Amino acid sequence: MKNCCIILGILAIVWHQGCQPTTPKQEDERIDEADVVMVTDTGEIYIKLYDETPIHKENFLKLCREGFYDGIAFHRIIQDFMVQIGDPRTKEGADRQSREDDAGYTLPAEISEKLLHTKGKLAAARYPDEMNPAWESSSSQFYIVTGKWAKPEDLDNAEMAMNYAREMRLRRMYNALKDSGSYTSSFNNYLSEQGFKEIYYTEEQRAIYDQMQGFPSLDFQYTIFGEVVGGMDVVNRIERLPTAGEIPTVVVRIEEMKVIDP
Repeated sequence: MKNCCIILGILAIVWHQGCQPTTPKQEDERIDEADVVMVTDTGEIYIKLYDETPIHKENFLKLCREGFYDGIAFHRIIQDFMVQIGDPRTKEGADRQSREDDAGYTLPAEISEKLLHTKGKLAAARYPDEMNPAWESSSSQFYIVTGKWAKPEDLDNAEMAMNYAREMRLRRMYNALKDSGSYTSSFNNYLSEQGFKEIYYTEEQRAIYDQMQGFPSLDFQYTIFGEVVGGMDVVNRIERLPTAGEIPTVVVRIEEMKVIDP
């Protein structure tokens, strides 16, 4: 499975025709909790940011206030998984050949064992493990989970996958230290020093996946820093856009990111 990493390369994007902003309020929406309103040319998406991930929250608010996201288009869609946005090269007139695919820096991981990849969650994109063993986040690219229904065996498989990925992450960091000569002890000692322990879903977390769609395969490996509290119908419409591979062939752009100050 291809991870939700930053996509490099030229984006083949055409103009979106006929999308009108329309975001009727649904009964289960909690737009009064929103910190940011993402105004797109196909509707509004209300976003709540988590205090549990303060670095990502403050960075996101900073970029929104600076207008970084204004004019950026959704550039990656995988149905039953997620929609992704945040690449400045998708703006009109931007240099598609540029290597600058985010705001130019990374953020330290803020991965919580309490936050799951359920429908509507916002998570930071990142480069693959091989070049990013610390699992640092992209400064601007993020994805919104759409997901699908998970069976109990899907959660069992997700547990094995995420524990393997977490151990391999530390293996790469350990190898780098060994190669530099700055660490001479065994890998098991390194795991112990890092406080590594395998993670398993609690009964409460399994019950959540019984009630909500999601994508558990990425749990505890990416920083989840917020959720959609209104306008998920807009996200669902974006998810159903036609694509060439994973690249949408119809454009949906952010017109403005409105920060809701207390």
